[in-house]
Amino acid sequence: MSIIRYKPIKNWPSNFFDDDFFDHFRNNTSCRIPVDIYEKDGDVNLDFELPGIYKENIAINLENNTLTIQGEFEKDEEIDEKKYYRKERYVGNFSRSFTIPAAIEQKDIKAKFEDGILNIAFPKQKEATPKKKIEVK
Repeated sequence: MSIIRYKPIKNWPSNFFDDDFFDHFRNNTSCRIPVDIYEKDGDVNLDFELPGIYKENIAINLENNTLTIQGEFEKDEEIDEKKYYRKERYVGNFSRSFTIPAAIEQKDIKAKFEDGILNIAFPKQKEATPKKKIEVK
């Protein structure tokens, strides 16, 4: 017995693009990892939501002021593709990159992974020195 979704014909124009056929193209082409960016205790923090990923599958690189987070979501168990009724969880590689301020010390960047949240913190860029008028002699 198969499960059939009820879709009245009168709502066809508004429901057309909500069809599962289009979900396949919207959701499975890439993985968008949610991130919160905020300031706390003088540090700029990036919190990435990575549920179900293993710490060993995360790589963090800083090159030319570009911070890149890469990783891979793996299947926990093998299930025959034909046995799925619906598949929405992403499996595969992901990558996100951010430009960070140039005036930070690379050695001061800290990363912590706990309860599915990857936190990356780095000291906030020092404020520019105030303007000073220089007298010409």
